Amino acid sequence: MDEPLELYSEFFETFAPIFNDIIDRLPALSVDPVDPATMADLVHNGDVRTAFRYLAAPPISEDDLKTLAETTLSASVLMSDPEQANRVRDIVLHIIDPHRFPWVEQGRDPTEHERSQAIVASAAMVAVRKVETSRRLDATKGQERAVKQLLKDIGFLEVASRDIPMLDAAPSPGEFCGESRLGDTRADVVIRLYDRRVLAIECKASNSSVNSFKRVNHEATGKARAWLMAFGQRQTVAAAVITGVFNPANLETAQAEGLALFWSHRLEDLADFIEATRA
Repeated sequence: MDEPLELYSEFFETFAPIFNDIIDRLPALSVDPVDPATMADLVHNGDVRTAFRYLAAPPISEDDLKTLAETTLSASVLMSDPEQANRVRDIVLHIIDPHRFPWVEQGRDPTEHERSQAIVASAAMVAVRKVETSRRLDATKGQERAVKQLLKDIGFLEVASRDIPMLDAAPSPGEFCGESRLGDTRADVVIRLYDRRVLAIECKASNSSVNSFKRVNHEATGKARAWLMAFGQRQTVAAAVITGVFNPANLETAQAEGLALFWSHRLEDLADFIEATRA
């Protein structure tokens, strides 16, 4: 409720003119074969590339588009390879939203009303997703800052982030580092406990019980399994600091798979756990 409407409006106002421009380009996109320069213009800028992906219903992710088109979505690559440019175009137009862009399938120009509706609906879709992402990233960064401050308050020293292929590369007891690669995947905070075990923490925020499965069971628990398998349960503690709305069943499943959980609003529990490792 405290989030400003200005953020949503800012994203909307950024993308509305971009969709207006893309609608002007739709006739050129329908030409076969498509001009590689047209496709290069649609992928060279991040916001324009996002808007292009949002022509689809539902919007196609950048990773999925690259996988299906077997390309890197590089402007220079599409400019020099007409075949890849056509594959990118074909995938998006094949699943273009028939409700926002009904005139494309019908092979005609849009009415002014259709054009206006398409711009508003498309810009709103992107703005909503951008606000959600911003909210999640802000919450996660806030968690990381809170965890680091807690560690400093209880006497831990922050050291430089690093790659940790083996546990002897981790910080020393009483030290921690920010986002670092632990084994084959990254942890938000890596702590060397007093008993010399490594505590790897992921910070996760969720705004719904459905979303909580992805954040905890898929992302955090997946990393926990990898860390515990690579370094062993006797040497490693995998944990998540969580905030927001979570399905209790998902949390119980995560705990059963070896993920320790701490709430952001009760970080004293994390401090108590760390202090207990002195023994």
